[in-house]
Amino acid sequence: MQEFHKIVSLVTEEQRQNMAQLTDSAFGNSPETLCNHIRYLRAGSIGQLFWNNSWKQVVTDVADHIDIDWFSTLKGRSWHNLESQEIETAVVAKLFQNMLSQLSPEQRQQIVMEMKKETDDPHLEGLLLGGSAMAVARMSGFGVYLLASTVLGSLTNALGITLPFAVYMGMSQTIAFILGPVGWVALAGSILFTLNQPNWNRLSLAVVYVSMLRHST
Repeated sequence: MQEFHKIVSLVTEEQRQNMAQLTDSAFGNSPETLCNHIRYLRAGSIGQLFWNNSWKQVVTDVADHIDIDWFSTLKGRSWHNLESQEIETAVVAKLFQNMLSQLSPEQRQQIVMEMKKETDDPHLEGLLLGGSAMAVARMSGFGVYLLASTVLGSLTNALGITLPFAVYMGMSQTIAFILGPVGWVALAGSILFTLNQPNWNRLSLAVVYVSMLRHST
């Protein structure tokens, strides 16, 4: 978990608190506490004592759970040659596509048009609506940030988690209105909710938020 520890060590106190809230960490937001909580979410109360895999493995497990397109993600490479960041982006893209698939064509177009207002990326619309999740990898860093913030805003609404509005940036009030409760539930439904461990809902939120943090500067 060294990579995750480094990420949360370099961000602000407020950002760590957001991570603690997203993952439902009840014992604080220090880097060490957050690392231990990720282990708990992945392996459970007893399993966390023996589970010491990497952040990349956590992201990979989430990616497997939501069934990302590994063929497009790997692009002929082996898993060992992938960066954690690439898998995070694939997770964000898959969750976004799961959301779009539950909405009407009109709602999809409205969301994309609102997102286009936040960036001058001329390829944004084609990448979002083109049907290939890993086409998002060709987006600018801000484009990935915009996608992650939209997914995070939708998913937290669906799960009843409240974060400061400024966290989302790209998740404007208009997009929230377009999605509405149906869109939020559709996105939440893309992750099988379970009271058993692993807690895929919270782990997925952590992956999306880390992706946001990576592309926020």
